[in-house]
Amino acid sequence: MKRKVTNEIKDEPGEPMVVRSKMGEATVSESEVKGIENLTPTEKKHLLLQLARDRVKDSSAGPWEVVDIFRENWRTIKATLSQPVEINVRDVGRDALFQVSLDITQLERELETQGLE
Repeated sequence: MKRKVTNEIKDEPGEPMVVRSKMGEATVSESEVKGIENLTPTEKKHLLLQLARDRVKDSSAGPWEVVDIFRENWRTIKATLSQPVEINVRDVGRDALFQVSLDITQLERELETQGLE
């Protein structure tokens, strides 16, 4: 069974990652998020997808600033080894602080480290 692609990610070498949400055609660029350089590529992708979904709901969302990053120890969730990551983000445009929680799987981390070699 083939899965439908729900998000489009553009990540050209030397250019900021850009994510487009299929939920409403909103885009978010890595350049709109101050402090994103402290995230791994997988964390960036997940955060940008969440911010794109937020922008669909409220077009005035952004730009953003990463305030804090918390990475917890690895744990098993539904037979998948994953690392919970919590990112505190400030929406500068709306002067609001919120938290994005991600579960980065071991496979995603392995693919990420292979891509960096």
